[in-house]
Amino acid sequence: MARALTVLLMVLGLAACAGSPETSTLPGAHSCESFFIYIICVGDIDENGDVDYMYFGDDYQIFMYASTMREPLNAIGQPWHPCVIPMSESTRQYSSQLLYDEDLGLADRLGVKGKLIQNYRASQAAVEACNAQRENPGEVPDLDNFDDPFIVDDDWEEGVD
Repeated sequence: MARALTVLLMVLGLAACAGSPETSTLPGAHSCESFFIYIICVGDIDENGDVDYMYFGDDYQIFMYASTMREPLNAIGQPWHPCVIPMSESTRQYSSQLLYDEDLGLADRLGVKGKLIQNYRASQAAVEACNAQRENPGEVPDLDNFDDPFIVDDDWEEGVD
């Protein structure tokens, strides 16, 4: 009897850990994708087919938003990243494809994710400047020499013949 009760409690404990994420209580449609080491989620509050914001899957902080949706997003109470920026219209369109296009094949999905990365790169200098300012208040960031994880350093190939 004690062994059966222990097994039952373990199963119930594991089931509790596998519950739905906190985002299920947010209004509207949501979807998450893996981008390198990050889980990036998109949300559409009113489910009108246009993504309203992007947030990190681990801490639920909004880091990009549709400029017309600032007040409705404030109303849902989701946390804002300190370096939050408005999303471009093309970022909104591509992220909406990830959320709503169920027939999007793997190659097309990867293509859309690549375009989202390109769009993010366009605003990356502003985000890096904000992050640098937060880490070192009073110091002026050098935007020409910020750490860019997308640049591949091929110096190691020079010595190979």
